[in-house]
Amino acid sequence: MKISLPKPQPDSKPYQEMLQRGLKRFPRRAENFMKYRQGLRGQTVSYLPVKMDYEVVSRCNFRCIMCRINDWAGGKRAADMPYEDYRRSLDDLYSLVEIKLQGVGEPLLHPRIFDMITEAAKRDIWTRVNVNGSLLKVNDNYRRLIDADPGEIQISIDASTKKVFESIRRGARFEQIVENATLLNAYADERGVLKTRSWTVVQQANFAELLDIVSLGARMGFKRMTFSIALSFWGLDAWARTNKAFDVQPEMVLEKAEALIRKGKESGIEVTFWDGSSKYALRGDTKNLCAWIFERAFISSDMRLVPCCVLADPGIADFGDARDFVKLWNSPVYQKFRALHFEGNIPDFCKQCYESTEVTRHK
Repeated sequence: MKISLPKPQPDSKPYQEMLQRGLKRFPRRAENFMKYRQGLRGQTVSYLPVKMDYEVVSRCNFRCIMCRINDWAGGKRAADMPYEDYRRSLDDLYSLVEIKLQGVGEPLLHPRIFDMITEAAKRDIWTRVNVNGSLLKVNDNYRRLIDADPGEIQISIDASTKKVFESIRRGARFEQIVENATLLNAYADERGVLKTRSWTVVQQANFAELLDIVSLGARMGFKRMTFSIALSFWGLDAWARTNKAFDVQPEMVLEKAEALIRKGKESGIEVTFWDGSSKYALRGDTKNLCAWIFERAFISSDMRLVPCCVLADPGIADFGDARDFVKLWNSPVYQKFRALHFEGNIPDFCKQCYESTEVTRHK
């Protein structure tokens, strides 16, 4: 029997409180948000984006088998995002209600990551941070991260055993990640806040361990765990071939979903699923088109505007200097990009997110 998979959601009460507080404090944000909620979608839109991904660093201390970091010498694509550029971007994009501080790299490598989180929180912008867990104990980062007041902290937990974990998250030490995640969860409990979520990228190497990952999550103190279905191809054919070898069929996860949810409930854990295998459609209502082209974008660490986090690389799609984002949002390049989606003539780098039978490839 097919079940409807529960999806990860922000902690509702604090999220809504921050959203409403921000709309009340900032009239221009409220006006923009109203236009966004009206859902008028075209080649130009009458509002600024309400969400944004900021890639604060494009470097990492891991070499995960499914990640584009492996393409870049020394595990680094570009310099870290300048703090002042980040702060000015938040000034310009008064419209933002939600951001993610992570791209391809490890955010805790940025020397001012806690200032970045705090700066967003001061503006009532709900912030999500994805970390690999390795640096949480350094300088009491697990405390500093909670105290900076992000909306949610996601930690990558991709196996329940040392052998499998370290084969996927190359450069990691399994025992260190378990210890650090446990410290983070314990401190969140001490502070009385629900901030953390484990995030598992389901793949062939860890598929047999999914139920055991829930058991491990319970021992580490997680109250929310999410299993991500379908690996990213980064908009590149080479990575489509590479990650296809690691990927699992969504149906295989569906077969285990009920058992995972049940095991989670037994341990007081909310188990959810992020189904990246779901595809957009080019026919019919514009609501079937990619939502990113209408509501959010990706700013790389070197301040280039990229259309989405699936690409996460201005070497694939560079829409201009993100310091000029407000001008670029409805610029000719963005208008053309949206028009291609309306016409069903999408760029090659978008094809992985659409139903293949409906795609006319455009180079």
